[in-house]
Amino acid sequence: MGVFREITIEWGGEEYVFTPSNKLLRRIEGQGVNIAVLMHGLAVGPISAPSLAFVASEFLKAGGAVVTEDDVFGYIMTATQGQIDAIATSVATAITPVEPNEKKPEAPAVKSPSIKTAKQKR
Repeated sequence: MGVFREITIEWGGEEYVFTPSNKLLRRIEGQGVNIAVLMHGLAVGPISAPSLAFVASEFLKAGGAVVTEDDVFGYIMTATQGQIDAIATSVATAITPVEPNEKKPEAPAVKSPSIKTAKQKR
């Protein structure tokens, strides 16, 4: 079993499947996103909407999606809380390595992230 689990992220009505790697996470960190800070924000809030958008776009691209971080940022800024939660949970699950004795991959518990600049619908 590898360190990371296969993840499916839905985007634009399509599902994109990928398995993260340390190389991908290092590339993301090389672009200025601190993975530890992002994970802390996903767990207890607040999170940076631009950082979440960038990481989600990189994960979607790894799964074959044609998307930009601006596309994801625009979506996050107009999404419902449930839609933001779905992206945040996918990102947190992707980043969290599989436990050595893990039998069934499960998403880590993620509180609803508070994005200070997000517009909330209804």
